[in-house]
Amino acid sequence: MRRIAFALGAALLLAAAAAHATRELRGVTAAGAYYRIAVPDGWKDGDALVLFQHGLSFEPPGPDPSLGPLAARQLAEGYAIAASSYRQRAWALFTAVDDNADLLAVFRAAVGRPGAILPYGGSLGGLVALKLAEDARFAPVPGVYAGCPPAAGARVWDTAIDLRLAYDVVCKDAGELPTGAAPYPWAYDLADIPPNLSDLLDKARLLETLLPLNQCTGVNLPGWLRNGAMQRRLAQLMNLIHVTDEDFFVSNMGYATYALSDLVRAPDKLGGVSPFGNVGVDYGDAALDAAIARIAPDPFAALYFHYVSDFRGRIDPATRIVSIHTSQDQLVIPANQSVLRQTLPAAQLLSAFVNEAAPSHCGFSDAEAAAGWETLRTWLAGASQPQVGDLEAACTAATAAGNAGPCRFDARVTPPPFDSQVRPRPASTAAPVDARYSGLWYDPARSGEGIALEILAGDRALLFFFTYPPVGAPGQQRWLAALGTVLGNGIEFADVRLPAGAPPGYADTHWGRIGLVFDDCDHGRMRWDGPPGWGSYVVPLNRLTALAGLGCTDGGTPAAAGASGAWYDPARSGSGFLVEQLDPTRLDAIWFGFDAGGAPIWLLGVLDRNADGAYQGTLAQGLGPHFGPDYDPRAFVNLARGTLTIRDLQCAHATATFAPAPGAPALLPSTLPLTRLTLPLGLPGCG
Repeated sequence: MRRIAFALGAALLLAAAAAHATRELRGVTAAGAYYRIAVPDGWKDGDALVLFQHGLSFEPPGPDPSLGPLAARQLAEGYAIAASSYRQRAWALFTAVDDNADLLAVFRAAVGRPGAILPYGGSLGGLVALKLAEDARFAPVPGVYAGCPPAAGARVWDTAIDLRLAYDVVCKDAGELPTGAAPYPWAYDLADIPPNLSDLLDKARLLETLLPLNQCTGVNLPGWLRNGAMQRRLAQLMNLIHVTDEDFFVSNMGYATYALSDLVRAPDKLGGVSPFGNVGVDYGDAALDAAIARIAPDPFAALYFHYVSDFRGRIDPATRIVSIHTSQDQLVIPANQSVLRQTLPAAQLLSAFVNEAAPSHCGFSDAEAAAGWETLRTWLAGASQPQVGDLEAACTAATAAGNAGPCRFDARVTPPPFDSQVRPRPASTAAPVDARYSGLWYDPARSGEGIALEILAGDRALLFFFTYPPVGAPGQQRWLAALGTVLGNGIEFADVRLPAGAPPGYADTHWGRIGLVFDDCDHGRMRWDGPPGWGSYVVPLNRLTALAGLGCTDGGTPAAAGASGAWYDPARSGSGFLVEQLDPTRLDAIWFGFDAGGAPIWLLGVLDRNADGAYQGTLAQGLGPHFGPDYDPRAFVNLARGTLTIRDLQCAHATATFAPAPGAPALLPSTLPLTRLTLPLGLPGCG
């Protein structure tokens, strides 16, 4: 249908790799993603590695991932190249970053330790490349090359849900699409998604499966065979999503039906829960506004979808990004560059367009694609920040060296605001999470269980879930820990860890994920998705405590850091204290660690300040209930285990002593020198 430079033929890539690589490695990771690695002559530890990211495909992961259209050039320049198939098809962002981490581990074990890592890709792969720069597992990432990335992340799918729901109105009784299972009839069931879609830019293949679309709009018919009703319906739907090219309209319908359905239905993505909504959206058409179905997103699905899909710009200040786009792209629209420009500091980004005469998606010439890469390399080598004119000059040089043109970089092309092209969703009425949300939270129907939450700087949060084993599991208590990402009025903890061994050989394993969404400063909800035996569940959350000076109605300016934060003994990694300064004379303290047999335990208590300035109180151990839906608060008992004293409290250091209760086991050492590990947001630092 169109020339797409980021999808060159496999034969060309194989020939390029063979010409410049001493060896290639292929295989499959334990998680199920295929990989391919090419290493040029002379590559050694500390040399650079390119991580190529492919675009969206409905093909199942295959054993021969592409190394990208610039493979020959990059290998000749001395770069090693590695690529993953990802373990998912279509919108693969749920695993793509982890798949790249697995690929990097394979590379290090089989080839060597790279120095600089340079992610690059086009379309979906461009977004994956950007997200790799945010992940510490890939550091250092001095540069990223992203072609036509859907930088708006989850928001790019608002066009798809709008088109899908509008289709049901516009084409009612004139080519209706099949319906899926409730409560999402607009999403195909997985079994109804054709197995041979592959490329959603293939209009002929799509129209073979979307026969109702042709009945409604006549889009596959010559103009003289379309009746007036077909023409009106086609025009209305194309205008709705700002598309002027009929081929691109068909592709957008492919995403609005098959790709959207795959997102919602696939068990390894959203698992049957929808993150999409259009309540309150103004479509600028009274009849459509009145008739269109209004759907609300599941808040936890929306939170998770934004977490895996959005590029938030949390990159090293030294990282440089070059991103190029085609000016009339009607799939990944140019407005995505507007989002990218708003997300990143101008000094770290060169965002540019090629000025094309006809719409294309990533339709760069060979010379234009090469120019972006070479401009990034020049920038990383110490040149001043490049401009669009430098891209055009690099493109001209590439054509002189034999790369096919044309060269069309044009600084006059500017992207429109994203909201002008994709109808914005009404803003949430819930306040965003801030420093006031630190504290203890619990479900009143599950007394004896709860979470300790610390909001940290940089939109991060620390969570400890203090609970009990599931029915049939050994032990009496459990605690889970996670570092999460604050997203608006929610927090996503995508990697919750379960302790798997006591110090000194402390270890933990991935347990699952936890999402928190808040209705206000005192109320919220928690969803967990754990492994077999733990399951998935949603519970309400009520605030139990707040940090001194950071309550919902406080001024938010504590005079001192106090004791609030996480503390630990550096000689006993894997256990520690979570402390909250409730007021100048009281702390609450939770100790988490292991008993003499290595089983995870936790103790909780309130400490009062005594005459000599130390804080002292009883720590108790909660026992009895089971995790999950079998939780019975009537089984809860609280057993006093000893007296904790915290003295010599300074901002960064303190001393804890523990005296067991008569007849109780000595669960803690008698003396623990403590070092501060975290400082909750909103508290002054220790400088």
